[in-house]
Amino acid sequence: MSRRPRRGRAPSRRLAAKRPEPERTCVGCHQVKPRTELHRLSVADGAIAVNPRRVSGRSAYLCHDPACWAAAQKRRALDRALQVRSTPQDWERLRQGILN
Repeated sequence: MSRRPRRGRAPSRRLAAKRPEPERTCVGCHQVKPRTELHRLSVADGAIAVNPRRVSGRSAYLCHDPACWAAAQKRRALDRALQVRSTPQDWERLRQGILN
């Protein structure tokens, strides 16, 4: 005598797989890192701002390393990535925003 099959979906025997974390490329050093290890920068109201993934739109990522910030500033990497023109005051404001 055989058992009747259960109705509905069969229970999953596998545990839910952990989703891999998204990776992004630093515009300063070009290293690919998990998104949580980078600062997200985007354009808000015509100025570059530190953006914690809340606003949609064009963005760029930078490492926490000051050398990456210097390289990105020297090569104008944020200007190209965000399609804006940055000033030294923008960079200083970004550094202050990150430190606070």
